Amino acid sequence: MAKRDYYDIDDILAGQERVPCVLQVDLDGLGSSGSGTASKVHRNARWALPYWMADRLDEEDYVNMEVSPLFAKRATRMYAASPESIQLRAICQYYYQFGMQLGNVVPEISLVLRNMYMRRIQRVAH
Repeated sequence: MAKRDYYDIDDILAGQERVPCVLQVDLDGLGSSGSGTASKVHRNARWALPYWMADRLDEEDYVNMEVSPLFAKRATRMYAASPESIQLRAICQYYYQFGMQLGNVVPEISLVLRNMYMRRIQRVAH
């Protein structure tokens, strides 16, 4: 699980970003059949869960957490092409904070964040 600061509001809010997950077990009573009664959610169902929940459920092997679309290969190639011109706040208000949390799960994200940050800071410095 990602090391997080319990009292850091930015860390808490970054953890609210949703990540795609695939359910690894059948769950009774969590689905909705539309008639008001609970139904079974079957294995391999896809859910988008908040990162803080998905991280823990992934540890317990209830879900298989996938990389957030914010950090998918297509998105990182786009960021690498022109990191100075992308408005990260419009994409995700807590982009770097969320990326640091995901970096504990997917190590390549840390490198993408570092490179992007360095190129953006060079533009500010000049």
